[in-house]
Amino acid sequence: MKTAYLLQWAAGLYSILLPSLIKQNPRKIVLTSFHGDGYRGNTKILFEKLVNHPELQAVWLSRNKSIVNELKKSYGEKYAALTHSSHGLKEIASASVLLFTHGTSDFPFVKLPRRAFKIQTYHGLPTKRGEYMRPKSDKRPGYFHRLILNYRFSSINCFLSTSPFVSDIFSKRFNLPDEVLAETGFPAYDLLINSKSNKSLIRKLWPDVPEFEIVILYSPTFRKLSNTRWFPFDDFEQKKFRAFLEKKKALLLFRAHPNENFSLDNFTELGPRCLNAGQNHVEDIYELLLTTDVILTDYSSIYLEGLLRDIPSIFIPYDFETYERGFPFDYKKLTPGDKVDSLAELMNALQVIFSDKENYYQKERAQVKDLFFADKSGRATDNVINLLENTVLKKS
Repeated sequence: MKTAYLLQWAAGLYSILLPSLIKQNPRKIVLTSFHGDGYRGNTKILFEKLVNHPELQAVWLSRNKSIVNELKKSYGEKYAALTHSSHGLKEIASASVLLFTHGTSDFPFVKLPRRAFKIQTYHGLPTKRGEYMRPKSDKRPGYFHRLILNYRFSSINCFLSTSPFVSDIFSKRFNLPDEVLAETGFPAYDLLINSKSNKSLIRKLWPDVPEFEIVILYSPTFRKLSNTRWFPFDDFEQKKFRAFLEKKKALLLFRAHPNENFSLDNFTELGPRCLNAGQNHVEDIYELLLTTDVILTDYSSIYLEGLLRDIPSIFIPYDFETYERGFPFDYKKLTPGDKVDSLAELMNALQVIFSDKENYYQKERAQVKDLFFADKSGRATDNVINLLENTVLKKS
């Protein structure tokens, strides 16, 4: 349950006054994610590392009561609070560093103190245009749009990145000076680099799932102007694809975007090998990638994250020419995998991967991986903690 919007609005007014009334705690680190509603991503990994830090004091804020209660139960009362409660607002006002995933609006309605060091950890790699990098246009956003963007991003002191190539896109997309970008890597990606495959998660979540050898993750991006078309093929037959999955002992996990309505009821003929792996079932997408053998997507950055585990991808860019957001790079050049527009092509591409996964676009996958990930050591969390220590402890 979220905090009532009227209370959020009133708390926002109160937050304007608090920094002048409360002394800053030089070692206080405040974190949140996903518009203040989620517990995931880079900030989650950092929080769980920081709760045991000998000098820094971490607290997680959310407007979701269930998240706050779970964190208090796991770590203790002092480690979590409702964002718009008196406690939460005081934590923000006294913070030395604020970390978030989607912009300063992750603290909805709250006026963030100028004196706090603000770190945008972000929530994925930039495979689509947006913000100052307008969809399909090089013109600047309109005046009022710029005011909103300026409010959300101009106060950011540090923006995490994974490579010079990614930093360049972030700089253009969010109108950031180069010195704001910190190529520490993304802490959430350490799991992908350092962990072994873990198919046991499947049995834990779906105890009655049939015997399987292969897991296919189908995760397309979100579209505001239209509904995502799943399997947008003229020759798509659920029973035919079901037979293919049965023969290959494969599972198909549907992972819809959090903002999209999805029902497995539309795919009942695919049988028990098709499962709904949306955020209500598995909040952390990176846990799913530990189970995944093949990715199906269109423009989502998940194919890039999959490269950290050498997971091959097949692309279904059915609306490439009309896609509403456009791309910040040459999509066809930087998507190492087959582009399919029929069920026959999809099954053929899957068969190639099942037969010879290692050689499937091997050279192209390596090149794209190097372009998006400068440091593949799996130490991004430590890199960010070092950044925090250098930012906070040297000043205290």
